[in-house]
Amino acid sequence: MIKIRAAVVDDEMPARYELTSILQEMENVDVVAEFSTGRGFLEFLKKDSVDVVFMDIEMPVMTGIQTVQAMEQMSDDILSMPRIVFSTGFAQFAIQAFDLAVFDYILKPYTKERIRKTISRVKQNMEEQESNKQIGEIINSKNNFVLAIENKFIVLNPEKEIVLIKTLQGKLQFYTTRGILESRLLLKDVESRLNRSGFLRTNKSFLVNINMVKEIEPWFNDTYLLIMNHYEKEEVPVSRHYLKDFKTVMGIL
Repeated sequence: MIKIRAAVVDDEMPARYELTSILQEMENVDVVAEFSTGRGFLEFLKKDSVDVVFMDIEMPVMTGIQTVQAMEQMSDDILSMPRIVFSTGFAQFAIQAFDLAVFDYILKPYTKERIRKTISRVKQNMEEQESNKQIGEIINSKNNFVLAIENKFIVLNPEKEIVLIKTLQGKLQFYTTRGILESRLLLKDVESRLNRSGFLRTNKSFLVNINMVKEIEPWFNDTYLLIMNHYEKEEVPVSRHYLKDFKTVMGIL
């Protein structure tokens, strides 16, 4: 059974308590964090993650909308972006909220049934993601990297054949010496399999084979752009969040 990790962010303690109580009554939900401010939740996301966050919009200092905007700007520093559910007493924020691609929008006073419906959608979404992940599953085979693509298995030597891996519109693109292969795996899962094979995350959307780096070009704010072997026209950014590790691995003083 899927266990949903949830957080509640609301500056009003009674509202926070009510929503937390409703969520904790659901057997597949675990409320792992509560915050009275958006800033507190942002700090939490740097070291932990949740599947969904129920967030009030009208909060002092930093509103819910401003919090989500900040999350998008600091996405490189966040372990995992949660599904956003705005819970508010003001319907006029709906258009602005959905411009931020929030998962759901709940008007106060909410009911148990309404919360249950949202949780059901979260569960379904998580199951779909897991199913999609299995479509392009990696199969361990000694030092090889076996990737299931459509109705066949592609056997790759990661150090010699995989140049870089890129996230694009929810899918992974494997840039290989045989061409570009597409998968529905998650980048973080691929990273955990390849981190001992000379691969390094340089950006929230890129994982590169450091042995395939052809050129390192200075970019703005003291960051870099990488030019890769076999794919010279594909510029790979090194963001500030990953800069220290990159310079250490590449021996840049």
